[in-house]
Amino acid sequence: MKPTRDWPVWVYVPNIIGYLRIILSIIAFTNYRTPGVFFGYYFVGFVLDAADGLAARKLNQSSDFGAQLDMLTDRCATAALLTVLSYLYPNQAYICYALIFLDGYSHWVQMVAGICAGTASHKSAGRGWLLQLYYWRPCLTFVCSLNEMCFLILYLQAFTEGPPFLPGLSLYSAILWCAVPVCIIKQIISVRQIFSAHATITDAMVSKLCTGT
Repeated sequence: MKPTRDWPVWVYVPNIIGYLRIILSIIAFTNYRTPGVFFGYYFVGFVLDAADGLAARKLNQSSDFGAQLDMLTDRCATAALLTVLSYLYPNQAYICYALIFLDGYSHWVQMVAGICAGTASHKSAGRGWLLQLYYWRPCLTFVCSLNEMCFLILYLQAFTEGPPFLPGLSLYSAILWCAVPVCIIKQIISVRQIFSAHATITDAMVSKLCTGT
């Protein structure tokens, strides 16, 4: 059997997981009016987001294709979820649209900065202690999980308040109390990421001009 790194990149195990996530997302959003079905499929796809990274490291199957597939799947799923929220909460639709732009642009410009800086991953292109802390894997997992959970709970609350948790407090509301502050921090980090990425791109352009390359 060949070492797994020698497999064709499109059949790497983490990439197959990525294809499965896309299928699960399509099924979920096709059923966005049925909260139980939507949440089940979306949540499984969200959990598999951690599985593909684990598989890539364990099987030595990291690849540029896989990294781009993972990031695009994440961005599209989050954008679609925020679009659904804009439909369920029309008075707050402008917030959802702003979050879609912020999420998409901050990740795109960070990716460009990574290319300009010659780093192995866009996650290595961040400047300053805040971005370095954010891209520390346990912190990244924690922040992104609660950020996504904030959106998912808002989706569920559009249909039901959820089961009781404490007197006068439902389970969904209790989760939101924990998730909303982290979600706000995530948006602040995205803004910081934009400024950091533009600084990296500018430095790379100046360096090329100075060296004539």
